Amino acid sequence: MIKLSLRQTDLFRKLVDKEKVTVQGFAQENHISVRTVYREIDNVNQEIALFRVKIVNRGEGLALEGNAEQIINLKLNIPGVDSVMKVENRKNLILSELLQGHGPVKTHYFANKFHVSNAAVSYYLKDIKEWLEKKNIALISKPGVGIYIEAEEKAIRQAIIDLLYKNYSADELAGFLQKSFASGDDVTDETLKHELDARLLNMIDYHTIKIIEKALLDFEEQVDYQIEDRLYIELSIHLALAIRRLLNGEKIDLDSGTLADLKKAQEYTYAEMIAHFIEKEIPLEIPEAEIGYMTIHLQGVRIGSRVLQVEEQYLATLTAKIIKEASDLFALDFRQDQTLQKDLKTHLLYSLYRLRSGFKIRNPLVIRIKEEYALMFDGCRTVLSKVLEEDSGLEVTDDEVGYVTMHFLASRERLKGQSAKIDALLVCASGIGTSRMLVAKLKNVPQLNVVATASVLKIAEAMEKYNPKVILSTIPLQRDDIKVIVINPLFLPEDVKKLERELNLKISFRAEEQGPAPRQEYLDQVRAIKDYGTQVSILTKNVCFAAIHSRQSKGIVTELLRELAGRQLLKEAQVQSLRGTLLDREGRGTIVLPQRNFAIYHCASAEISEPMVAVGRLDKPVQLLNLLGKKEQVTTAFLMLAPAEVRESLEVIGDISGVMIEEGDFVSRINASSGVEECRALLEEALLKKLSQQIRRLG
Repeated sequence: MIKLSLRQTDLFRKLVDKEKVTVQGFAQENHISVRTVYREIDNVNQEIALFRVKIVNRGEGLALEGNAEQIINLKLNIPGVDSVMKVENRKNLILSELLQGHGPVKTHYFANKFHVSNAAVSYYLKDIKEWLEKKNIALISKPGVGIYIEAEEKAIRQAIIDLLYKNYSADELAGFLQKSFASGDDVTDETLKHELDARLLNMIDYHTIKIIEKALLDFEEQVDYQIEDRLYIELSIHLALAIRRLLNGEKIDLDSGTLADLKKAQEYTYAEMIAHFIEKEIPLEIPEAEIGYMTIHLQGVRIGSRVLQVEEQYLATLTAKIIKEASDLFALDFRQDQTLQKDLKTHLLYSLYRLRSGFKIRNPLVIRIKEEYALMFDGCRTVLSKVLEEDSGLEVTDDEVGYVTMHFLASRERLKGQSAKIDALLVCASGIGTSRMLVAKLKNVPQLNVVATASVLKIAEAMEKYNPKVILSTIPLQRDDIKVIVINPLFLPEDVKKLERELNLKISFRAEEQGPAPRQEYLDQVRAIKDYGTQVSILTKNVCFAAIHSRQSKGIVTELLRELAGRQLLKEAQVQSLRGTLLDREGRGTIVLPQRNFAIYHCASAEISEPMVAVGRLDKPVQLLNLLGKKEQVTTAFLMLAPAEVRESLEVIGDISGVMIEEGDFVSRINASSGVEECRALLEEALLKKLSQQIRRLG
């Protein structure tokens, strides 16, 4: 048996469910390092290798590699992965075979198919029998013969449709049918979402779907008659099932009185037209009873208040009443949402017709809506009962309440979006002058809320603390867990357009905040630049260089800290504390630059009062893992420390990291340096250049 840990099982379940999973995202979600995630992937792949399935890292994220049947087989053999769903899937698969009426089936056939005991199948059949009885279908079990169903054709067809709607939303069915319409081919396992699709959806005859689509399009072109999308799906499924079962000799009955009444309706003529279109393509005579059932569907799919016999003014008044009652109940003015008024009015048009005519609508999401949005669902039911039932005497079903709830949920989100700001983290590696200038510009954008400014080295901590929705960065960043938008430090007009495009919003500016900065703000920026220059001087003074003999990060960190202590920059207690901090957070506090032979260690601590740098030259190259989990040969170790409470000191450290990422030549020159004076000169040159840029921009 495959044995996976809870975390490994969670990863596998996400991939089976086709959730988007990235290495970095999974690491953050589980509070582990990226390196640990790669180890977990390796362990899982070893466990599942016999099934010829493995986890691979593609550009867009992690995925399972293997054919559909292998993945299904693996899924059924991992404890804890959709165990409840597996039982439901098996029941649905048994139902699909019984409803298709291939004759009596022995219990042990299903036991062998699902690798379970006969007792387990008997347990499934108890629930299946209850479900079928509600559909007026008898489940017969005869010793020596097997199990099979007995019912009228009408009940069997209705049960098949109910089974489809039990497992798929209307949107899923629409998308699936549309693929078939477009291709005209059978749907393969590669296009199906899970193991049920191949069995359940193939109860529909896909060779007839294209013909049905053509027939309905021809019908709509010849007659001024439009079909609502949701009921269009039901009609398509009904016709596909009818044709398939008619070809198998299964005919439906309709009592003569009902059929006579249906023939008087205009929709019966339309149903005959559709049947004629189909008969031209398929060697089949569609009987009157089938045309009668098509008529019943068409009577529920006409569009327009005149055809549905609902007064326009009455509909508008009813919509306004429901929205007002909901606004009062939920203490949120839904009347501000014009989209809700239009969509709800259209929905009520069909709801009234269905309720008056006795047609039932299916809402496959109603159970989930009740569970996840119980308060909104109960509130909508209260409102609809008060307005519709009292005003019109119509009893509203939970399925109808579910659809109305979805309209109000969507409206609530739209109303939130009108006033909500987008939380943005500003990543700026160009010094305090640039960051403050850019923050000042972004404050004039009312749609944005800059929660914090962070250097490259502090992104992880800022993400955890502020949970931003987007990163605005002045340097290129590669992240899978959050949208990153690179902008110019001067925030040029093209940056405004980029933000509008990436964030799907229209940016406006506060007019009163345009123009020259106030004198006090100007003086604050001058003082900040002065303080930044002071920190540059302190850091370039506190630089040391050492030969490193250790072969692991633990020893490398210790030797670098000891070198700083030997220069009287750290005390022994600080060495021990900082060593623990650096090693505890090695996944976030260490950056191994790809193809640079360069490892960066960094830490901000309240225990030190000045920034400092230790450069270590390894006497022999060491293999360290980079953030992608790949081994990288390292010859230089670079340790940066800064006081946590001195903002300008953190800016200086951030600028150094920015130079390393932006300018490959800087790292190469550090790698080639032969001593402390050369390293100090390189750092001073890079930081003074940054300082000079800020002074020029300020002037």
